[in-house]
Amino acid sequence: MTDRTKLIGLALGLWLALEILAFAFVLRAIGLLAAILLGLGTTALGLADVKGLLAVWRERGKWRAEGAMLDGAIQAFASFLLILPGFASDVAGLALKSPSVRSAVLNRIRNRGKSPHKPAGPQTIDLAPHEWKHLTKSGRPKRKRKKPDGAQA
Repeated sequence: MTDRTKLIGLALGLWLALEILAFAFVLRAIGLLAAILLGLGTTALGLADVKGLLAVWRERGKWRAEGAMLDGAIQAFASFLLILPGFASDVAGLALKSPSVRSAVLNRIRNRGKSPHKPAGPQTIDLAPHEWKHLTKSGRPKRKRKKPDGAQA
C-alpha cells in the first residue's frame, strides 16, 4: 500500500468515527425518533437541492458568470453531503450551502498555488538624504554632534 492509500483510509476511518460520535450526541440530545426524522429531513433537503441544481445545469448555456461552474460544483457537493447519512456530513453540507462559506472556499481554491502575500509596491525605495535618518539600537534617532568651538566645517 502506498502512503496516499493509507492516508485516504485513515481519513475515511476518522470520518466514520466522527459520524458515529455525532450520531451518539444527537441521539442523546433529542432522542431516537427525532434523530431519525432529522436525518431524513436533511436527506430530503439534499435531494430537493439536487433537483434544483439539475434545472440550473439544463440552463447552463444561457449564463456564464465568473466562477459559476465552480460554485455550482461546490453546491452539488454540499447536496451530496446532505444526502449521505450522518450528522457530521450534514453539518459540512449545510456549511457549504452558506454563500459566505462557499465564497471563502472559492477564494481558497482560486488562490491555491499563489503566494499568500504579494508585495504592495516596489521592492526598492529610493529616498533623498533629508527623507531618512539613522537610528540607534533602541530605535531613537541619532543626535547630531555639535562641533567644538573654533572648528571649521
